[in-house]
Amino acid sequence: MALDSTLRPFGFAIALAVLVWFPAAAEEPPPVPPPSTPALEERVKGLEATVRQLEQERATTVLPTVEIAKQPILAGWDQGFVLRSPDKDFILRITGQIQADYRSYQNDVDTSDVPTFLVRRARLGIDATVMQYYEFRLLPDYGRGESRITDAYFNVHFWDEFQFEVGKFKQPFSFEQLIQDRFVPTVERSLIDQLVPARDVGLMIHGQKLLDNRLDYGFSVYGGVINGDADNDRNKDLAGRVAIRPFRGGEWGDWLKGLQLGLAGTIGDDQGPIQATTYRTPANVPWFTFASTTRPDGLRYRWSPELVYLLGPASLSAQYYQEQRALRTGPDKAGNVSHLDVPARGFYAMATYLVTGEERTSMSQAIEPRRAFDPRERCYGPGAWEMVARVSHLEFADDQTPGAFARLIDPARTARRATELTTGVNWYLNKWVRFQFNWEHARFGGPVRLGPGTGDKLREQNAFVTRFVITF
Repeated sequence: MALDSTLRPFGFAIALAVLVWFPAAAEEPPPVPPPSTPALEERVKGLEATVRQLEQERATTVLPTVEIAKQPILAGWDQGFVLRSPDKDFILRITGQIQADYRSYQNDVDTSDVPTFLVRRARLGIDATVMQYYEFRLLPDYGRGESRITDAYFNVHFWDEFQFEVGKFKQPFSFEQLIQDRFVPTVERSLIDQLVPARDVGLMIHGQKLLDNRLDYGFSVYGGVINGDADNDRNKDLAGRVAIRPFRGGEWGDWLKGLQLGLAGTIGDDQGPIQATTYRTPANVPWFTFASTTRPDGLRYRWSPELVYLLGPASLSAQYYQEQRALRTGPDKAGNVSHLDVPARGFYAMATYLVTGEERTSMSQAIEPRRAFDPRERCYGPGAWEMVARVSHLEFADDQTPGAFARLIDPARTARRATELTTGVNWYLNKWVRFQFNWEHARFGGPVRLGPGTGDKLREQNAFVTRFVITF
């Protein structure tokens, strides 16, 4: 009895242990890992060692500079702001320029031209390439307080030698006009530039770099308007230009490689409003004005030979201009209308020289100074300095019927001819920024009224023009 009472607590403990043990025993036993083999363990160790070695090589390897430079630029700066696909089939480039002028006229009798500040050009445009061969350009201009589309064209460019262009673009006429606006060495172009087609809407077939970069050409059909946005009559004009560089290969020595000869012409039937009604000097002084009753009345043709010569830091360019144009006068007192073929003749010659030694390889070229001026980086180089001189002449004549010609013009505000001499200096702080300083002396073939009064007539005028330019 005493033993039974002594063992009773042990019985309860045994029973409790049995209840706890049976459910645990009923659970699934843990899986037993398969026995490993020596070959498998060695393979895993080898893979781990390879991974560690590759990670170390990646951390310590630096791509050479040449290899980095070959990597495609997807977005950034490459001669302008650019977006580019890795295969270079799609390129979007943002371009722009601002030209801020100050013009001062030296003769106080001239009250129509007053000293003034002027934003000559303010442009922000887009150049793009689509699927490698299709190019377009959109360039609006907000200069002079106006807004207009300067360029808007599409160009199919499978081959340099044969391209097709449509839209509003510079017509293939006049080497001086074909120099890009941002790179013209003088502040403004010459007297004859006012008569050339410049930009107009049409279509063109053109090519470049033919015969080992010895020949360029262009032929277009266009509306016949000078710097126009739409046709003003039913007729169309034809234009063409060919430029050759016969010594490009250097067979005759390096001193002839930069010689270029060209010839351009246009022809068309003009029945629209007359353009322009007033002709001006490069500094904007008016010297020839048509009467308000004058109208175009038939065939107009132009032709213009050109010469360009580049040698190291120097350049020389010259161009002759000839135009024949059918015009009709307003009726005289008897009601008679006269029809005249009015010739216009002119030329320009321009020379430039980079005194700091940079080389000019093209007239449409951004000059990059050997030592740029950048005081922020303590770079006090002189930049690039260029001397410029130009003379141009333009005259209208019809000696056979002087009385009828007098009815074509506003006699008080017109001289038959004008000559201008421009000298200047360009300071290129860097590739994108420059200052231009021009002094212009203009002389007219007769006294021209340059104010509201009868005594405001001048035979000559001097002007000082300066321009600040930033481009990208």
